[in-house]
Amino acid sequence: MTIQPDSTLLSHATGSFLTAPGDAPPGRVAADLDRHRYVVVLKSDGDDSGDGVVSCLTAGAVAAAADGGPDAVVRVHAPPCVVAAERTTFAEFCDGLSVTLLDLGAEAVVLLDDGRRISGVLPVEAVQRYLGSGAHVPEPSEMGPHGSSDDHLVHGLPGLPLARVLCREAGCGLVNSLAYFDPARPPYCRNPDDRHRLRTEA
Repeated sequence: MTIQPDSTLLSHATGSFLTAPGDAPPGRVAADLDRHRYVVVLKSDGDDSGDGVVSCLTAGAVAAAADGGPDAVVRVHAPPCVVAAERTTFAEFCDGLSVTLLDLGAEAVVLLDDGRRISGVLPVEAVQRYLGSGAHVPEPSEMGPHGSSDDHLVHGLPGLPLARVLCREAGCGLVNSLAYFDPARPPYCRNPDDRHRLRTEA
C-alpha cells in the first residue's frame, strides 16, 4: 500500500502485538507470543497506558532473549522506541523534530489513541519507506525562537511524539523520555542521583 503524506501512522500499523511488564521472564512472554509480531514492554507495575511504555521488541528479539536465560525482558533487549499519537500523519512526523528520534535505532513506533491507550505498532521501516519514496516534500522552515517547530503542529496528543530510552550506564537503568535526539550531542540522563550522559547501548 502506497504511503501518502496525509496517511496516518495508524493506517500502516499492525495490531499484532501483546503487552508485558518489564520484569516478566522472556521465556514466559515468548510462550504467550503465538503469532504476535511485537511485544510492547511496560513498566513493571503493568501500566498499560502510553505513560507506561518502556520499549517495543520484535517477536524474534523476545525469542532470542528467552534463549539467553531468565533475565527480565526490559534488561535483556530493550531498544529505544518512539511513542506517537495514532492520528499523526507521515508528513507531520517527518517534518517535525520527532524524525530525529529514529537515529536512536528504534525498531517501532508505539501508537496511542485519544485516550492514551496503545492502539497499534508501526514498524520503523514504514517511515523509512515513506521517506525514500519521494512522496515527502519537507515544509519550508520558518524559524522562531525555538526553531521551525514553533510553526509545526502535530495532530493528536500533547507531548507526543517522543522516545522512551533505557539508559545503559552501569547501575542506572532509568527510562528517559526524549522529544528529539542529536547523536553528536547525546543528552544527560535524567537520573537525579548520578549525573552522566545518556547511554543507549550496553
